[in-house]
Amino acid sequence: MRLANLLLTVTAIMFVAPIMAQTNSPAQSELNRRIERQVRAYAEAPPDAHLTLGNRTPSSFNGYDNLPVIIEVKGTSKTFNFLLSRDGTKLLYMKEFDLTEDPYARIVRKIDLTGRPARGAENPAVTMVVYDDFQCPFCARFYVDLVNEVMNRYRDRVRIVVKDFPLVDAHPWAMRAAIDSQCLAQQAPAAYWEFSDYIHTHQQDMTAKFKEHKGDTPYALDSLAAETGQRHGANAAALQACLARQDKTAVESSLAEGRSLGVGATPTMFVNGEEIEGVLTTDNLRLVIDRALKEAVAGK
Repeated sequence: MRLANLLLTVTAIMFVAPIMAQTNSPAQSELNRRIERQVRAYAEAPPDAHLTLGNRTPSSFNGYDNLPVIIEVKGTSKTFNFLLSRDGTKLLYMKEFDLTEDPYARIVRKIDLTGRPARGAENPAVTMVVYDDFQCPFCARFYVDLVNEVMNRYRDRVRIVVKDFPLVDAHPWAMRAAIDSQCLAQQAPAAYWEFSDYIHTHQQDMTAKFKEHKGDTPYALDSLAAETGQRHGANAAALQACLARQDKTAVESSLAEGRSLGVGATPTMFVNGEEIEGVLTTDNLRLVIDRALKEAVAGK
């Protein structure tokens, strides 16, 4: 989808419209319609995307006004600042980059890893943060490949951290699994990873149980979490209390953080701050990690 590419593109969208002021006149309405259609088509925005045109203000470019366009998809919104010619015939998109600041470092600062279990190197050159949904089939496939690749090939240089991003509208038991995993993370990191490994490799079984028992999968998830915690020495009473509370606070905080970074689908991964969305092949995963390792060494 080109929506993300708007952040990297300088483009001119041409159309014909008469000179007009910011009014609700038929001519202004027609111009707004053309602007929205051009932006929606160029961005390849999904059908449920909502576009809002902001107020025009004078710009530093002769003959052009600033025109903010807000694109909202599934609760996540971004504002793109366009330049609209005062004669209503050209729309430009220009993005200014601040070369005094590392954009990846800025993203890393926004990601809170406090209390999150990690796998891999103690002092990593590369940290891979994955926003994950326990019920997402693409996540399951990518999770297995990522964990196997890092732990077998890069475990002395790379660390993996998983953060929760359950897509509750599509995945009815993903939130429960995320909350249960949070309870285990508070008690025993090893229990968290065993639970996470099991869910990602038995996802279809959990979904089958959900369908078979008409939504009773939460009880299977809680039982699995309790048994896993017991094997790793978790405080049984504290764990049971956490599972019973089903406090969404930590998971919702992770969701909000992901959305603030532009995450809208799972899996989405940040490799030392570089965003990578979707499932990677093993070869491409190695390319990403090797490049990040090379850059980490060069940056020292």
